[in-house]
Amino acid sequence: MRMNTLRNTVLGWLLAGLGACSPNATSEVRVEGKTTADGHQYTLFYPQGLAVRVMTVRPDVADGRYQLSVAAAYTDLDTGQPLDLLVSNGRLRQARAQVGFLDGVLTLLGDSLTIARIPMGQSPPLAELERVGSHRGTVLLQELLVFEGRNLRAAGGAVFQRRALVELAGRRFVVVESTSDAMTMQQFADDLLELGARNTLYLDMGGWDEGWYKTGPQVVKLGHRRTDTARQSNWLAFVKRDSAD
Repeated sequence: MRMNTLRNTVLGWLLAGLGACSPNATSEVRVEGKTTADGHQYTLFYPQGLAVRVMTVRPDVADGRYQLSVAAAYTDLDTGQPLDLLVSNGRLRQARAQVGFLDGVLTLLGDSLTIARIPMGQSPPLAELERVGSHRGTVLLQELLVFEGRNLRAAGGAVFQRRALVELAGRRFVVVESTSDAMTMQQFADDLLELGARNTLYLDMGGWDEGWYKTGPQVVKLGHRRTDTARQSNWLAFVKRDSAD
């Protein structure tokens, strides 16, 4: 079993890097393929010294500051605005959550990135939102998959390609994307635990799944459907630190 897993992991790494890397390429995003014991393949995107930003203006792929961009919060289909992006770069957008099933909080304060849990449908206290805002921070609500090393997802539900922001041991953060389009939330969370997840926040997928990363001068597109790219309203972007502000 160990030999098969090792062989599959190496195969996944080769698939992830095929066509994306060259011996002379340099990149602020390290890409690694991993395969679980059940044979599910994933691509992991490790930011190398990059700052994290939640943006409501589409990152310009031609701008050398941006190295990795993926969809973050859900989008309100009626307004075209992000759902439950409560504080955006210091600006209080809304004081209360709108979506009843979101139980994860992503807080960005300078270089500090935190994934926390709240009861579904509730909001962080207004005083906390104002505190984060006063420090030009960001508060985003999304679905939690894993919290403190435990799978929070029930069985069943729809199947899609899946992507998440994952906190590993030592407060290291990585974006993880499945290669399969037939993944339930519960299976995805189980696999992320196997890959070492401590806390995991889901990222918008389905037709909203377009993203990209850079390896040297090359831009590699992410996502399989990309049907709602034009309607994407917010992005989790990884930015070179000397130009993050």
